[in-house]
Amino acid sequence: MAIVLKPHELRVLGVLIEKSMTTPEYYPLTLNAITLACNQKNNRDPVTSLTEGEVGAALHGLTQWQLASQADPDRGSRVNRFRHEVEKRFGWDSPQRAIMAELMLRGPQTLGELKSRASRMTPLTAMDHLQGVIDELRRCDPPMVTELPRQPGQSTTRFAQLLGGEVTAFAPTMAEPPSASPGPTAPRAASPSLEARVARLEERIAEMDARLRSLEPGSG
Repeated sequence: MAIVLKPHELRVLGVLIEKSMTTPEYYPLTLNAITLACNQKNNRDPVTSLTEGEVGAALHGLTQWQLASQADPDRGSRVNRFRHEVEKRFGWDSPQRAIMAELMLRGPQTLGELKSRASRMTPLTAMDHLQGVIDELRRCDPPMVTELPRQPGQSTTRFAQLLGGEVTAFAPTMAEPPSASPGPTAPRAASPSLEARVARLEERIAEMDARLRSLEPGSG
């Protein structure tokens, strides 16, 4: 039976994979840390406001699919921690995990976007290497990734993950409105390096908050 994950399950699984690669010193993750990471404002599209209850329900669903499990508790700790099981379930290597996590966390993307964004999890130095990883995921049975039809006005195609079911092409969520006269110059987008640094700082703050919460009396 093909796996079809719910949106919250995709977000949680993407977070577990991402954090295992970007902040392995804080992995496996507590429920609180997963919730904070799901609701990050960086590297997420859309930005969500999930509750711990919703994240807990998503973890239960992922456990039923054998895609997540509860980790062995740390000595003297009463806080439950969770990990993903995609290596056991699918055999994904590091580049495959990074690409799938990025597609779960941000939706359909071009090869250029994937190369820039997934490189914060694992080295992806060459575009032909990235294309090869995408092709491997497309050849899985059932396929894990699909190429979306090129949309009018777009110069490149985008790729989407299929763990959430079939995907249809859609217009970008943020479109530049037409203007009859020149307007003010739009602010320059943050560079990938700055975006990565901000994301890492946010991740560190979230994980430190989770660790402090785990030390509070009566936590767990």
